[in-house]
Amino acid sequence: MAVTIYKIAEKAGVSSSTVARVLRGDLKESWKGTSERAARIRQIAEEMGYQPNLRARAFSRGKTHGIALLYTNDAWIFEGVNSQVVNSFVRALRAQGYHLVFVPVDSDGEWEEIVRGGQVDGCMMLQRMPKSVNDVLKETGLPIVVLGDNADPALPHVTVDDFGGAFSATKHLLSLGHQRVGLFVHSTIKPHCSVEQRRAGYESALDEANLESQLFWRVSENEVVDVLIRAEKRPTALLCYSDLEATMIVHAMWKYGIKIPDELSVVGFNDSFATRHMTPPLTSVAYDAEKLGEIGADLLFKQMSAPSFSVDQPAAIQINQKLNVRGSTGPAHLK
Repeated sequence: MAVTIYKIAEKAGVSSSTVARVLRGDLKESWKGTSERAARIRQIAEEMGYQPNLRARAFSRGKTHGIALLYTNDAWIFEGVNSQVVNSFVRALRAQGYHLVFVPVDSDGEWEEIVRGGQVDGCMMLQRMPKSVNDVLKETGLPIVVLGDNADPALPHVTVDDFGGAFSATKHLLSLGHQRVGLFVHSTIKPHCSVEQRRAGYESALDEANLESQLFWRVSENEVVDVLIRAEKRPTALLCYSDLEATMIVHAMWKYGIKIPDELSVVGFNDSFATRHMTPPLTSVAYDAEKLGEIGADLLFKQMSAPSFSVDQPAAIQINQKLNVRGSTGPAHLK
């Protein structure tokens, strides 16, 4: 039979309300006698094998200390730089006594029961959600933060400056004398605000230089490689949507004997650890993923502590990107 606070109170010779306050940590222990009594109650509870009813505690306090991470595709959580964002976000939650609850958004509707039923105190997302899901979240009045995307501007969000990142990367290539600069976005890339913003930054830099863009837009790496090794006026530099595309290109060029960066300069995005140790090391655009997670958690906590929070006045925060120049980019050798 489960040990209750009433049994602990009976053995300790105090009221059940005193036991409840001690076990919740709500009892002031400034007096020596009070402190000793609290210590004895905790010792008795431990000896009797007391296990707190977390659901009841959450109900009584009006808080669960759980934050829902809503997702439709778990690849968004565990792949690439997003895993760093989540880890940072979790550390910030734990520092405030909160924990992350993984909540898949699927057809069974359980996710809606969780967010409407008071089982979490707030929500976080890393990917775009259907409008119907966003509408439900707004109706609940729960604090919300979207990290890395601004698909629904009506929700508080933290994004990175993908336009600026692509602009600076393209300007770097132009400064090296490249006049034929391509942009490669793989066919498998999921819908995301960064896709169009990186394209816009790339094209803006080329427009300033009065140069034409050369897009490899949502194609396979084989289609890009075919142009790079066969076209008469092939690009001398290639900006890739991510480090993954950049790695594909560098490997393909190695197979065909095309030297990086002597014959082709390559730039990636996200600055993955492994690409810093490629031959040559990859020039890559990156942002502080840990900072993104920390800012997201802070934005969520501010909503939770605000006396009159409303998603009708959403916050929008953007963090900068940085170009890390390494050995995969060099001066153009035009033919």
